[in-house]
Amino acid sequence: MSPRFTSLLISAFASSALLLTSAAGAAPKSKADTAKEKAAQEEAAKEEAAKEQAAKDEAAKEQAAKDEAAKEEAPKDAADQGDAAKEKEDKDAALIADAEAAGSPVEQPGKTYYAVGLRYRAIIVPTFMMHLFGSGGRTVVAHGIGPEFIIRKNAFEYELAAMFTSYAMDETAFKAKSDGPDAWEVVQSKIKVLYLTADFNWSQDFTPEFALNYGFGAGAGIVWGPLYRTQAYKGPGGNDETGEGFLKCSGPGNPPTQAPNGQPYCGSDNGHYNGYTEPNWANGGSKPIIFPWLALQTGLRYKPHRNFIARFDAGFGTSGFFLGLGADYGL
Repeated sequence: MSPRFTSLLISAFASSALLLTSAAGAAPKSKADTAKEKAAQEEAAKEEAAKEQAAKDEAAKEQAAKDEAAKEEAPKDAADQGDAAKEKEDKDAALIADAEAAGSPVEQPGKTYYAVGLRYRAIIVPTFMMHLFGSGGRTVVAHGIGPEFIIRKNAFEYELAAMFTSYAMDETAFKAKSDGPDAWEVVQSKIKVLYLTADFNWSQDFTPEFALNYGFGAGAGIVWGPLYRTQAYKGPGGNDETGEGFLKCSGPGNPPTQAPNGQPYCGSDNGHYNGYTEPNWANGGSKPIIFPWLALQTGLRYKPHRNFIARFDAGFGTSGFFLGLGADYGL
């Protein structure tokens, strides 16, 4: 083998070894870099996943807190509603229990109550009402009393009553508007009336015990009893306008006095002497047989106990003004 060939062979071997060495050193370096990059990517992915998981965990935590708050609030609302319902039930139960108690004045809606009792009314017929029909007269107070039966429901009641009333009036001078100055008579009333009436009253309650009543009444009265009429003459100091100072005549022409129109006071035009009584409508007289009762009324109602009701009544109607009292026993 020539030296030149040997030198070439060595050179080629050295170059190959250098190449192999370089290749051997370069290959491991590239693999390490790739591993690092991969590790970095994996680390970044892990961090991103951790962030996403942390965000999910935070969101889940917030949602859990909201759900827990909603759960706590729901029972609270339900408890409040339950408390309000229970309070109403207790209140209603207390009212019912109170109403059902033996002595309670409370009246339950929809329930009908009955009572029986007695009423009194002072019927006032003022002079000015008499002056609507004639001259003279006086204020008359007629006293009426009788039983009553009451039906009541939802603050409205019917009062059915029978009332005996005396329209007694002492001797009083009177004449009709159309009569002349010689037509004065002395009138005395012993008239009596039995009224059959029905009152319809509403109540405005202030408390279970006190209430304001208002309504109206209707009915009719059966009339009987004498109405005495006697011709009259002007006595000393008598007044032709008011009838004051007029006295009863003893008979026609007795005493022989004359009215301002020249006619005798004690004339013979009628027989109104010596206890004459006015006949009723059926016998051609002016005394009624039936008298209507129509009235507007109000008053106060007091019910301190289930079995006791008291009333004060006031009103105005066909018989005049009236004031009254009522006392009833609740059945």
